[in-house]
Amino acid sequence: MDDIIVNPSQGESGYVDELDVRPNDSKVLDILSENNSNYTFRGIMRKLGMHQESLSRSLQRLHDLDLIEKSQLGYKLSQKGAFLAKEDPKLKISYTPLLQTYVPSNVHASDIISSMAGRWFKNLRWVGIVQSQTDYTLQWYSEFGSFDLNLRVSPNYIAMESSATTEKDKTDAMISAYRIIQEVSKLYGSQYGSFTANPNNKSN
Repeated sequence: MDDIIVNPSQGESGYVDELDVRPNDSKVLDILSENNSNYTFRGIMRKLGMHQESLSRSLQRLHDLDLIEKSQLGYKLSQKGAFLAKEDPKLKISYTPLLQTYVPSNVHASDIISSMAGRWFKNLRWVGIVQSQTDYTLQWYSEFGSFDLNLRVSPNYIAMESSATTEKDKTDAMISAYRIIQEVSKLYGSQYGSFTANPNNKSN
């Protein structure tokens, strides 16, 4: 397959028409452009509200075009796909901080990530992981798709945040947040001591 050639006078959009990238394909590229993110098949379905067969076709086309790769954690952009990735503000979701838990300095973020990524909980379904320059965000959504719940993992702390808006969903999100914090504490508490969880006053 030929490499993408960008005409400097046209900017990044100059090569889009050279590829068979369709509207659904562009949506997938947008969601995978979130800071080196990895999303599962169902995670992408949840994010985009796309039908299973439509998503399968889009992923196959993007893979054939060498724009995405399959990783252990799901799908991610290839180096080539990164050139096409553009942010879409319509995909942005507002999150409310719920809990913040400080962890010992000798508990490595990579250990927490490898232990928690991909796990399903009682009423939470795994979505994917987003990487930024400073932290990682592990993402779940509720069983009925009414809210998202994120575990943000930084070098010195982990934090929970949710997109819940109704009072019931906020309560369910808080309960689920404590459950995830407790799971992390069980994994490392016996070796490093218990963590201290502090509710964030910003939650409503």
